[in-house]
Amino acid sequence: MQFNSFEFAFFFILVLAGAIVLARHVRARNIMLLAASYVFYGYVHPWFCLLLAASTLLDYAAGLAIQRVPGRRKLWLLLSVLGNLGMLGTFKYYNFFAVNLQAALAGLGLRVSLPVLRTLLPVGISFYTFQTLSYTIDVYRGRLAPRRRLSDFALFVSFFPQLVAGPIERAANLLPQIERERTLDAGRIETALYLLVWGYFKKLVVADNLALFVDRIFLMPDPPGLALWAGAAGFAVQLFADFSAYTDIARGAARLLGFELMRNFRAPFAASNPGDFWNRWHISLTTWIRDYVYRALPGSASSRAGALRNQVIVFALFGLWHGAGWNFILWGLYYGMAAVIYLAAFRPWTRKIRARWFAALSVVFWFLLNTVGALLFRQQDLGMLARYFTRNPLLHTPEQAVLGLGLLGVVAGFSAPLLLQAALRPHWERLGVARPALAWACLAAVAFLGSEGGIEFVYFAF
Repeated sequence: MQFNSFEFAFFFILVLAGAIVLARHVRARNIMLLAASYVFYGYVHPWFCLLLAASTLLDYAAGLAIQRVPGRRKLWLLLSVLGNLGMLGTFKYYNFFAVNLQAALAGLGLRVSLPVLRTLLPVGISFYTFQTLSYTIDVYRGRLAPRRRLSDFALFVSFFPQLVAGPIERAANLLPQIERERTLDAGRIETALYLLVWGYFKKLVVADNLALFVDRIFLMPDPPGLALWAGAAGFAVQLFADFSAYTDIARGAARLLGFELMRNFRAPFAASNPGDFWNRWHISLTTWIRDYVYRALPGSASSRAGALRNQVIVFALFGLWHGAGWNFILWGLYYGMAAVIYLAAFRPWTRKIRARWFAALSVVFWFLLNTVGALLFRQQDLGMLARYFTRNPLLHTPEQAVLGLGLLGVVAGFSAPLLLQAALRPHWERLGVARPALAWACLAAVAFLGSEGGIEFVYFAF
């Protein structure tokens, strides 16, 4: 079920009404939300719910067993890791590895026909497997007590606002909210509505309309250099608007139900270096990888060389998490190498420069580097990527130059409201009557300029 659909609007009104009626009955309210979450997830493909339930039961049992059978703690942790990564690997990565292994063997003269899966990738599997896996790891590390009430734990795994595209919540944040009575005040309702309005504006007005221009560029058999890079910059903005819109809608819907989800973005295009960017972009995933992968790798804390090596490893995994394709692996390696080069060569002297002009220049330079990353993310054909990166981007006719400049103007126009929101956010509480005026302006833009809905969120593919 898509957030940008009439079905979801009707569904959410019913769920919100039920949550209000059951406000003082915590257990009944949780069971209602659990049932609603499974309806939401299985709306189009009911069999998806079987995998969600399997992951839930596995980690529920593992958490209890780790506490009750201390001698087999590692065994239960291993079962959780293998079970969750096994499901994720089977449905998301098996075909990719099977096809590439078959091609590699054919190159050696071995003709092997490997079976392929002909099933859909379950939406959100990369998100909820990481969420439930972190619970078991935290129980194993002694940072969290295992939960005995299955319905509460199942709601933690399946809570529908953030189920299919995050944020990837930690049990220490979400479970206590599930277990206690939730109350709403006028202030929280107001901020929840603002999040919903802003989220739908970013999705329907910015992301979906910008996608029309970006898609046309990448459908061209040989886009001229300036138009290509305008398309890459446009996709970077589209991706942020689309993904952060989902997060805002998720946070707004959850807040109306009495839950507070973590922020997943903090003005990422204001970043001035790789570390700054990843502290602002997809925060729930970057902190997950930091806490459960990077810090567990040998050498991360003991040596500079080990820390730099592990940066490349985790960014390659970060890319692979996004999709089963070589372009995603290259995308991860690109950011890994950018982080290593910055840490090893640039950070020691750039930290000494305090001038504002240098800070502004760093933001622009890093956005240009992000544009390269956006191109790697968007184009899955390695042959086309090779053509893009081996030709002179300045070679084009005057007409093509005008086209490219016009497209850059379109990208700048769609970026303007995002920049305005980032500038206003620190002063939001002091805006007074301007807040509802801005909200009504966003709603008017959705009504007159927004897409008709139905365009899938980009991160539903992951």
